[in-house]
Amino acid sequence: MAKTMLTELNEGMTVSTLAVARQFRLTPFKNKPGNFLRVTLSDRSGSVGAKLWEDAEDAARIPDGTVVKVTGRVESYQGALELTLSAIAPWDGAVDPADFLPAYDGDVTALIAKLDALIASFTDPDIGPLIRAIFADPEIRRKYCEAPAARGVHGAYLHGLLEHVVRQAELAETAARCYPRVDRDLLLAGVLLHDIGKIEEFDWAHLAIEYSTIGNLHGHIVIGDRLVYEWARGLRISDEVTTRLRHLILSHHGTGEFGAPVVPKMLEAVILHAVDNLEAKATHCLEMLRGGNPEHAWTEWDRIEGRLWYRGDAAVAAE
Repeated sequence: MAKTMLTELNEGMTVSTLAVARQFRLTPFKNKPGNFLRVTLSDRSGSVGAKLWEDAEDAARIPDGTVVKVTGRVESYQGALELTLSAIAPWDGAVDPADFLPAYDGDVTALIAKLDALIASFTDPDIGPLIRAIFADPEIRRKYCEAPAARGVHGAYLHGLLEHVVRQAELAETAARCYPRVDRDLLLAGVLLHDIGKIEEFDWAHLAIEYSTIGNLHGHIVIGDRLVYEWARGLRISDEVTTRLRHLILSHHGTGEFGAPVVPKMLEAVILHAVDNLEAKATHCLEMLRGGNPEHAWTEWDRIEGRLWYRGDAAVAAE
């Protein structure tokens, strides 16, 4: 069936569309026995609250995360749009995952080409074969090119990890030219591998970006460290190179406060942490600037960073 994106809804519309349903909540009526249903509907464009006044108990049995067909009317409640539903039921037809998961809005093919050029650029006799072997694994490559960079904060969309790494590599290349003592291959290998654990930390196969069981229990730093150790051991990479690479993964969050098992203790680790932090924060800032009303001088409140972001004079003039 034709898909109406939730951000296309306007007050007064009658709509029939598909969405992912989550957070089912039965709420007692104030003036009569029984319950009505509150549910959150989402797709790649965003989310909207919905209410069902009749047959709420039956609808509440729908498993969380199910793709549903909903029919209803768009209304405004306390300043926000919501759907008053006349029907909600599981959808058993075909769905396009791209309708439900946010994705990088640029040229993914260009990102992959930059990744491949970077992989081909290594000349170190240990690092080059290790990187090429890891990324020749079809399952690792597929997940690496698809994975989000995060569940929130920055890059929380398909191909977000790939975008994050490619941007970070360009920053790291510049840093390597500024500081000639840097081992360029070691630093760039750290860029490629520092977040590789996210291919297992996140699960995006069910129309939502969620933490996997191993992601919740181990986290991407431990997962990535183990992956690199096992590949390096299988390829008989030198202990010195393996130890240095693992340090880059283990220290890239910078401090224990932010989840790093060890602090950076090599020049390459200092730079990796800096460019990782720069890219993540700059991407988050860009996402805030793109959100809300672009004609307003200030963004909406950023609950992550605890501030507003200023768009500048052009927005002020428009406002």
